[in-house]
Amino acid sequence: MNKKTNQKPTATSDPLAADATHGKPPVVIVVDDEEMVTKTVASFLQFETDYEIHTFESPFAALERIKNTAPDVIISDFLMPEMDGLTFIKEVKRLYPEISSILLTGYADKENAIKAINEVGIYQYIEKPWDNDHLKVVIRNGLAHKDLKIQLQKRLKELDEILLERDRLAQDNEMLKEELRLAQSVQLSMLPQHFPKVNNLCLAAKYLPALEIGGDFYDVIPLANEKLGILIADVTGHGIQSALITVLLKSSFANFRDAEIEPAEILTSMNNVFYPILPKGFFVAALAATVDTRSGECRVVNGGVPYPFLIRCKQKRVERVPVNGLLLGVANSDAFKPGDETIIELHQGDRLLLYTDGLSEAENQHSEHFDSGWMQRVLAESSQQPIAEIFERLTSAAKEFSKPGHRWDDITILGIERS
Repeated sequence: MNKKTNQKPTATSDPLAADATHGKPPVVIVVDDEEMVTKTVASFLQFETDYEIHTFESPFAALERIKNTAPDVIISDFLMPEMDGLTFIKEVKRLYPEISSILLTGYADKENAIKAINEVGIYQYIEKPWDNDHLKVVIRNGLAHKDLKIQLQKRLKELDEILLERDRLAQDNEMLKEELRLAQSVQLSMLPQHFPKVNNLCLAAKYLPALEIGGDFYDVIPLANEKLGILIADVTGHGIQSALITVLLKSSFANFRDAEIEPAEILTSMNNVFYPILPKGFFVAALAATVDTRSGECRVVNGGVPYPFLIRCKQKRVERVPVNGLLLGVANSDAFKPGDETIIELHQGDRLLLYTDGLSEAENQHSEHFDSGWMQRVLAESSQQPIAEIFERLTSAAKEFSKPGHRWDDITILGIERS
């Protein structure tokens, strides 16, 4: 029996309700042979969101409906008499491979739920009895996951078309250079060009791509409670594919604007987005930080970028901040664990420097890397200089240190200073 609800909610609605459907509310299909379950889920979502909800007690009836109109998210029970949830989701994904599917299971079915993740490709499973707020978050993230997957597939298709076009235009070198200059301009426009000074907190950045377009990315967004969210990231590889992934980094990180969130949650959420959709062999090293602009408290969680440096201005001391963690895209949501959070108190005059390995892995003729003592020495010598001059000194020293013909990676440096 199909029970359709499309009534506007009377409570606070989900701000991302009409996201990937060009202004239309996302369609959520709920399938469970127990009418009480479908009614409960539908009533909650109708009250809390703007989603268009369709409920079914029969998976066969649901399939007939789905054949005619594509849904955005499927929520299915695992144990049903007519057809089990895994078979049902397989049929749905055969029709719409990009759809996000959520499996409702009992505790005893946990092993089958994990099997579903590995074999069927469900987005997530939820054990009964579920928490309504958690279910709403999972659906919302499922919608974002579907949208990002479509975006990435579209971008990769565009990439193939660009590469074919480039082959045809290989003899017209000037035209190719112009296209790359345009791509560089677009990519640079995604990066913050200016940072406002907030409560005596100053930020600065320097970005040097190895090619016309690169795989490094950084961004700063406002969070709740007068905090700032900071991300610095490095996509494996070079060129167009890495640059395209930075577009998804920006859109994914922007979802946390004005949120009350910690760095570990940021990296965990971004890994959930990127693990299913990154091309094979691509990963993202990323560091997330939150800074309280009033107190100067900085919370840092690292996911594969080099250790930051902390310059204690009054003590004239330069320290490494040893923070470790997994790269994004290496492990699925069950296996991914963000690194430990480190809290740094920024006092007056202190600077925290975040950077990618294009700087630290500059190599000299003796196969030594720039961060093997030389980088810290340069920072100690220039610790009293303005932060922009420290950036210039670091990049100049790295170039002087490196061997002739060194193959440079993208270089990004981002500094946080409490003035």
